[in-house]
Amino acid sequence: MRPLTSLILALSCIAGATAQESAPATGKSDIVVIGENDREQRERQIRAFVRDLTDTQGIDPVARFDRDAVCPAAVGLSEAQDAAVTARMRRVAMSAKMRVAVPGCRPNALIIFAQDKEELVRALLRAHPAYFKGDENRPVELASRPGPAVAWYLEDVVDRNGTSVPMNNQRGYRILSSTDTPSRIAPTTRPMIVASVVVVEYRALAGLTTTQVGDYAAMRAFTRADPERLEGSKAPTILTILDAPMGSEVPPTLTHWDLAYLRGYNAISTGRYAPQQRHEIGKAMTRDLERTAPPEE
Repeated sequence: MRPLTSLILALSCIAGATAQESAPATGKSDIVVIGENDREQRERQIRAFVRDLTDTQGIDPVARFDRDAVCPAAVGLSEAQDAAVTARMRRVAMSAKMRVAVPGCRPNALIIFAQDKEELVRALLRAHPAYFKGDENRPVELASRPGPAVAWYLEDVVDRNGTSVPMNNQRGYRILSSTDTPSRIAPTTRPMIVASVVVVEYRALAGLTTTQVGDYAAMRAFTRADPERLEGSKAPTILTILDAPMGSEVPPTLTHWDLAYLRGYNAISTGRYAPQQRHEIGKAMTRDLERTAPPEE
C-alpha cells in the first residue's frame, strides 16, 4: 500500500488546493466546549447517544486507533486553512487523550475537501484502490447518498495480543494462530482502525470556521461516528453542523458531549464485546459531564 503522503499529493490535483468562496474562516481557539444542565434526561440521552454513534456489527468489539499514533491531515483548501484544520484535529486528539504522532508524520486520518464527493471517491478508487481495501464498493455507495460528507475506514483484525490475523484470500477467512481459549467475556479477535478518510464538499463549509470543521472531522475520523444515525436526537454535538440550515444556531466548537464521547471511546477496554464497551463509554461520559461545569454566559 502506498503511504497516505503520496495520496495527499495526488489529491491536490483532484480536490484543488485553492480555497473556495465557501471555505471556512481561519480562527484560533482552545478546546472550549459547550454543555447543558438538564440532568433529568442526561443519562437516557447519553445511552442513546452512545448507542447511535458507536458503530459495530452485532456484538463485535469497537474499532479504534490503538496501534499507531493518530496523524491527521487536511487537503483541498488553502495552505493556511489546511494547516489550521490539521492543527485543530491534533489538539482535539490530545484533549481526547489519544496518542498523537509528531508533526511531519505519515497521515492516517485524512480529511479531503472537494467540489463533488462522489466524483472524488470514484477518482480516488481508480488512482489508489489500496485505500479502499476490504470493500471497494462501500465508500462509492456511501458517497452516492444525499449529504455533503462521506467517511470510510481501513481496518485490520488483531488477536488478544494485538498481532494481525492474516487473511486467507483463497478461502475468504482469517487464520488465527494463537492458542487463546475462546471466551464469552473476551473476544478472541477484534477490529482496529488503521486509517480513516473523510470527504467534505465545499458547499457545506459556508459560514463555518476551521475550528468547527476540524472538530467535525475529528469526531468522524477518530470514532466512526456518522451524523445520520443521530437523526431526531437532541444531544448537543458538532456533528450536526454540516446539515444545519443556514442561519440556524450551531455549536461554535466541540461540545462537552463530543469531548466526553471521544475520551470514553478511546479509553474502552479492548478485551470486551461491544455491549460492555458501549456501557464503559456511557459511564465515562456521565463522569466527565458531571465534572465539567458549563461555561458562564
